[in-house]
Amino acid sequence: MARAKKSKAEKMKSLKGLISGINKKVGENVINFASDQEMADRIKIEFLPTKSHALNEAFGGYPKGKMTIVTGMSDCGKTSRILEDIGHNMQLDPDFIAGWIESEDSLSDEMIELFGVDRDRFIIYQVDPEGGAEQAMDFAIAMAENGADAIVINSLRCLTPSKEFKDSVGDANIGLQARVNAKFMRKMIPVIGKTGTALICTQHKSTVIGKMFGDPMELAGGHALRYNNMLTLDLNKVSIQKGDMYFDMKDQCMRIRCRVTKNHCCPTKNPYVSADYTVIVGKGTDTRGEIIQAGFDMGIAEKVGAWIRVYPDNVEHEKGNELVLSNGDVCKFNGMSAYIDYMNDNDELYEYIKARVEGHSFTESLPEEEIAILEKANAADMSEEEYMEQLDEVLAPNEEGN
Repeated sequence: MARAKKSKAEKMKSLKGLISGINKKVGENVINFASDQEMADRIKIEFLPTKSHALNEAFGGYPKGKMTIVTGMSDCGKTSRILEDIGHNMQLDPDFIAGWIESEDSLSDEMIELFGVDRDRFIIYQVDPEGGAEQAMDFAIAMAENGADAIVINSLRCLTPSKEFKDSVGDANIGLQARVNAKFMRKMIPVIGKTGTALICTQHKSTVIGKMFGDPMELAGGHALRYNNMLTLDLNKVSIQKGDMYFDMKDQCMRIRCRVTKNHCCPTKNPYVSADYTVIVGKGTDTRGEIIQAGFDMGIAEKVGAWIRVYPDNVEHEKGNELVLSNGDVCKFNGMSAYIDYMNDNDELYEYIKARVEGHSFTESLPEEEIAILEKANAADMSEEEYMEQLDEVLAPNEEGN
């Protein structure tokens, strides 16, 4: 016997009654149609911007209400990257408050000062051996519930469970940290989804003992991290080559390549891209330098010999046609250092080039072979060992050139 088909009006009446009853029982709007404005606002993803134009283009910023993992080898700038972005958001929003759980002892007073972090809006928790990882994670959940805009855990790898603190060095605790991480994720993810707190975790790679070929390093901490984080960033140092605008000052700066290896937050963006940014020692990310480089890439500025000239739009690029600013300065500079110094001191020239390079791409897509490996790994069809082994085969030729 065929089932009687309900009309749209009948189904809507029934479902609206169900929704109303559930919300009345729970006491808040926990279930509703996507057309409901409160529900639409709840599922909309917003981002905390980074200080880098290139990184903002690559992944949009740190997603609010989601988890981001920043990984990479030691001394690749993970802590500095996140702390600088915390300071940047504090400057953009006077109400922004962040919490920082420190288990590595890598956070310093000098870094806080350098990146303009407001100490009155920056809560630091130093992990206590007595309470261990569990107490730190409970504190993170409490901070999110009480309104923190961002919570940073630096790092998950060094967040040691209390049992491991209490046991002797020789005691085996196989899988203990992974189990603690999994329990934390089950409690934390729903909380930040409700409060809109950005959870940002640094995580190291660990050695796979007994691995005879391929990259012996893999992301530690258990599969719960892979399932629950929505954005994964992999930072690595790359060398500054001759001909680069920073080559003459390479002893004073560091080039970092950010590979986006998972992005479930920007469906309109390529989820697998890389972007480079440059950090000046004692200053931080050279944001204006990104615009300067884009100006060269698009032919707005040209370097011939030692001289650098900036030209207005729709003119022949030759001597005498250089851009003239409102103060009468002619935009020609003898040497890269003179050009960079002038750009850093002159907002008019910077804003002019910034407007001209709008639409310029700061990112590159990852190689197709690497994307295929990442897609399989992110779908959980590949073990971590297989993933790192195949990824190493793709990346090795490229890394040799860096």
